[in-house]
Amino acid sequence: MPDAVSDDPTSNEVFAAYGRAMHGAQALEFWLRNLAAVNRTVSKSFASEDELDRAVETLSTSTMGTVVAALRSLVHDPELETKLTRAVAERNRLAHQFFGEWADVWNGPETDVRMIQDANRMRSLFDDTIRRLTSIIGAHLDTIGSNPNDFIPGLEQRIAKVQTAGQVPPAYS
Repeated sequence: MPDAVSDDPTSNEVFAAYGRAMHGAQALEFWLRNLAAVNRTVSKSFASEDELDRAVETLSTSTMGTVVAALRSLVHDPELETKLTRAVAERNRLAHQFFGEWADVWNGPETDVRMIQDANRMRSLFDDTIRRLTSIIGAHLDTIGSNPNDFIPGLEQRIAKVQTAGQVPPAYS
């Protein structure tokens, strides 16, 4: 695998595109946890506030695959499920195989461009999936109370940004 330290501006763009794609994967995980938390909260009775807190905490420390599996039992949306299956596979590839897959052919600007396109394609998939997730969360706002910001600080504003601007909000703004 080529050295990660490079003065080549195009190679540096590969790392920048990779970073943006990984940010997209992390933002997707954030929204997955929000949707799972919303759905668990509105679809299950909890014996106490502590039990609810433990359920939400479990989701916040689970892997992306575990959260997606939890969502499958809570949300029946074939389009979302297809997107999530692709997104989990691409996230795992991005995190564990991206540079290794390209190592044998990474040899200059032409390959750099293809790697950037690959990372950008993944980022687009993550962004599209986030928009679908936020539309589902938005549809559940009335079930989590008159003030969704009490449930997840800033939730209402984040969803509004996605729905009105067509852009993916930062996961942790």
